[in-house]
Amino acid sequence: MIYSTVLINAASRRKIASSEYWADPIPRAKINKYLREFNSLIEKSERLKYKPVVLEEFKFFSRECGTGIVIFVTDLHESDDDIINKINRAAQSLRSILGKEKTGYIKKHYDEIMSQYIYSPLVIAFVGESGVGKTSLLHLLIGKQAPEEHIPTISLNMETLEELRFGSYQLLVIEFAGDDQYERMRDFTVIDMFFLITDSSLKNIISAKNMYSQIVKDCPDIPITVIANKQDLANALDPSAISKVMGIEARSMVAVDLAFRNKLLGNLTEVLCNHFDLEVPEIPSEELLSFI
Repeated sequence: MIYSTVLINAASRRKIASSEYWADPIPRAKINKYLREFNSLIEKSERLKYKPVVLEEFKFFSRECGTGIVIFVTDLHESDDDIINKINRAAQSLRSILGKEKTGYIKKHYDEIMSQYIYSPLVIAFVGESGVGKTSLLHLLIGKQAPEEHIPTISLNMETLEELRFGSYQLLVIEFAGDDQYERMRDFTVIDMFFLITDSSLKNIISAKNMYSQIVKDCPDIPITVIANKQDLANALDPSAISKVMGIEARSMVAVDLAFRNKLLGNLTEVLCNHFDLEVPEIPSEELLSFI
């Protein structure tokens, strides 16, 4: 996760602009501490200025960009190579802009300038048999009433959601077709996270358990969240019973009811925070999941 970026004047060390991608802004004292460390590294060797610096729970990267220095602040799990690639491209762009534009322009457009170098894709797959409510769940996520008539999704016409961000990640939510005839057309190699949906009936739960076992076998390192949908129906089993059958926690849901949207956003936020080893902030989920 990239928490923040800061652009400072190389001579004065004063901040020109900054961008935040997480709920808790990085304190200026942390930036100042890093700059002291940065100066110390340069005194030892010019080459050390490219080395990331770990301070407590943060990693700091920086690059000179003409009259400025751009700083990236990340968590400890971020790939150094990935961040170095991003900050090098950002510094190249900023070097050109700093040479042509005034400070006021840069402050006003800084978020826009940086956005193309920040966001990494994260693909979430909604999977499950046909008719369990995958499309309805996708509609609930964006706050849209689910269609009254069930129209099966086919792999050549997948439902997708691309306008959602979490921290420094651009989420792509894909609804995969549930019909057996499209089984061979699925490509799970690009998936970062699964949401396995069941309609909470005994017959479908058994089928979902088989799908769960297959995903674990094929994609052992990818997290799976089970959604027990259609909890409003008379034949729906209790989520605790579904959890025992599935061998994994099942989260209750009624995807056709817009009143459940906050619960869905909360579930997604919790799953994403666990995935990135983050504490769930005590703020509304809609402030962490931003639609663009």
